[in-house]
Amino acid sequence: MTTAIESQYHFTAEVKSKGKQQNRDGWSMVVDWKLPGSKFDLTLYGQDWETIETHDVGDTVTITIQQGNLKSNKDGQYSSDYFWDLVYIEAGEGIVMPEEVQAPPKPTPKPAPPAQTGTPNKVHPNAQSEPPPNPAALGACHNHAVDFIVAGILPLPEGRELVGWIRELRDRFYRDINQAPVAPLHYCYLHDQERRQGKNGGWGHILPKEADDQEDAYCIEGREGWRTFDAGQ
Repeated sequence: MTTAIESQYHFTAEVKSKGKQQNRDGWSMVVDWKLPGSKFDLTLYGQDWETIETHDVGDTVTITIQQGNLKSNKDGQYSSDYFWDLVYIEAGEGIVMPEEVQAPPKPTPKPAPPAQTGTPNKVHPNAQSEPPPNPAALGACHNHAVDFIVAGILPLPEGRELVGWIRELRDRFYRDINQAPVAPLHYCYLHDQERRQGKNGGWGHILPKEADDQEDAYCIEGREGWRTFDAGQ
């Protein structure tokens, strides 16, 4: 029987040992946690010693691992058939991941709430009609949010709390990008507007006037950023 394997695990464990890898440069760390179905404590590997320098034997750490490549001569039936890449490690309890991507254990399903009637909630007016999130997609969006913060692309704003910022980015990536419908061909992403084809075969859309006496201007595909006053150009 084949057991379903999670692609990501998030857990808290104690560091049992750490040191240099036997056959290559880099570090190895053994933690008091086992992959589902495995009898052995998980061993993590890496090259950057700064990743683990503050985590000593006996410390409690919060870890996120992501499924890597399949090991040689393995068929992928068990979680231990794969290499597991370290995504995140922090001392103590760390950041709480959304339940949909935590494992093990899986959250116990709850019965669906009764249908709501009357005026929708003012904060989330569409919440009652929104389908349940896709756990795998939500987990991927969480990872992208963390990556963008660490890379400095979307750094933590001043005065914001880290967990809330990660959750906000995760939700925005999920709703506005991952679950967004595919735009039609020739769509203008600069102005978030659909283009139409002109008589000469080009594609464009009309732009708002900057002055009352200004003639119509167009955003033409391939010439974004220009205010073209002749749609036939």
